[in-house]
Amino acid sequence: MKVLGAMLLLGGAGLWCLIRRREGMLPLCVGRALLEDLAVLGYQIPVCRTPLPELLEETLAGGMGAEYLWRPLLERITQEGAALPKCWRESVRTLPPPLGKLLEPLGPMLPEGGPALAKAVEETREELARFLREETARQVSQGRITAALSLAGACLVILVLI
Repeated sequence: MKVLGAMLLLGGAGLWCLIRRREGMLPLCVGRALLEDLAVLGYQIPVCRTPLPELLEETLAGGMGAEYLWRPLLERITQEGAALPKCWRESVRTLPPPLGKLLEPLGPMLPEGGPALAKAVEETREELARFLREETARQVSQGRITAALSLAGACLVILVLI
């Protein structure tokens, strides 16, 4: 019975570590998807002159970026009929922090298009890539500490209960 209880405690601590890791990885996964999508956006609008609604419906319709940003943006544009910068601002606010703050400056540039948009997209991609590098390093460190503390806590509870 004691062995079963110890296994349950260790299993619970391990499961808690996995859940925390998954929650912490969400901004990284969404950020990586948006980094790729911004490269497409930075090419399709200024160079190919693809209209944004068409780009959102066809090219950027799949993946995590579409789930968290592109589909909600398309819905706001088509349903509300509001100005594009306002729709962009509302859409990026729903992203996991701090991705919304990184992407928000693109909103006013979207209607302009051309070289100004291409430059803004590249700057945003650089900031996003820097964030992803720093956050990945932080997540590795934080994950080790979380695992060590939760397993040490579970072991301490096991020792106290035995």
